[in-house]
Amino acid sequence: MSLPIQFCRSCGSAQYPSRDACRICLSDALEMRLTSVEGTVVSEAVVHRSLDPAMVAGGPLRLGAVASPLGIRILCLLAPDASTDMTVELARCPDRPGAIIARASQQA
Repeated sequence: MSLPIQFCRSCGSAQYPSRDACRICLSDALEMRLTSVEGTVVSEAVVHRSLDPAMVAGGPLRLGAVASPLGIRILCLLAPDASTDMTVELARCPDRPGAIIARASQQA
């Protein structure tokens, strides 16, 4: 599945989350591209309680930081089959609008 990732038209670098200027060259020539994102889970944590009423149901939440070969790190929800040092694919979370979820990659 593809995610909207911001790219710089001047230097080609990716950045997430979106910004007003490129984090590498400071150009404002930026564009959003739907991009398939894979990466490695570099850390994970569990949130047992949330102050956000939308996040209370279905807890605890497993969160992770995913390092992508694009040079970005994305904080996301972790599916039950994803854990640290595992290669994952990122996708929009179907039951939580605006959230991204990491699932174990189908590639061996």
